[in-house]
Amino acid sequence: MIPVIGAISAIFGEKGLVGSVVDILKGTGILKDPENELKVMQALSAYDAQVRNTEAQVVAAINQTMQSEAKSEHWAQWLWRPVVGFTFSALILNNYLLLPYLGATGLQSIEIPSDIWSTMLVVLGVSAGTRGAEKIINNWRKNGK
Repeated sequence: MIPVIGAISAIFGEKGLVGSVVDILKGTGILKDPENELKVMQALSAYDAQVRNTEAQVVAAINQTMQSEAKSEHWAQWLWRPVVGFTFSALILNNYLLLPYLGATGLQSIEIPSDIWSTMLVVLGVSAGTRGAEKIINNWRKNGK
């Protein structure tokens, strides 16, 4: 997953979202007077701050989830994510890095049907999402929000 802030920086460069959008609006003639320019800059800055705050909350929830799982006494709870990650990594390494070079030696591609890939991605997405949401809700309750 590419963080939103990283994606915004990659798209808009040094000027960022605010500077780039204001330049575009000025260049097209939509934004002409300084008073409206200030309003647009304030609105975009508020949006940018909201995106940064939301991303920080998501990262904090993910970190909290990972730390909680790492402390668990149940091996299945903290081991399943790394196993899935290593499995995906091994498949990619085999099929896309080793196979082109070592195919003549008898190395074969590991084919995973698309339905299984889709199912696994849905399971991972839902489990990560619900676990993250659970952590956020518990954190809000704990802090009285």
